[in-house]
Amino acid sequence: MLATHWDGYPTSLGLDLLRCDKSMKAVTEVAKAHTIDAADPQVIETLNRERVSHLTEKHQLSVDEIKAGKRRGKVICADDFVIADLRTYRDLVEFEYDIRNKTVFFRPLDGWWPESLRKAAGFKHLTSKEVACKPAK
Repeated sequence: MLATHWDGYPTSLGLDLLRCDKSMKAVTEVAKAHTIDAADPQVIETLNRERVSHLTEKHQLSVDEIKAGKRRGKVICADDFVIADLRTYRDLVEFEYDIRNKTVFFRPLDGWWPESLRKAAGFKHLTSKEVACKPAK
């Protein structure tokens, strides 16, 4: 549903996912705190409306200029881009999360999305004890 490039580690994003109520709205809010890079088409329009609005204010540019990729200044941050379609997402990934009902599962990935899925291990149940005590393997 969502891809975040920054700070997606189980000790950060994973822990926040464990603490939320697992509703679509709560998971989206958690991910937004970790900078969303790409999203499923069913939520991308809503998320980009908020992101584009933020960018027009931050860069003092029109919506059309933001959508065309224009930005002001020399430092561009991860949240200075519109959210991409997850179906075309291509980036290095380290972790994947799967929320089933109220349970969070995760697995480490290695390489470029989606090719990294070919050699991925199975999902493991993520618990607060595991997040606090063990580094991901």
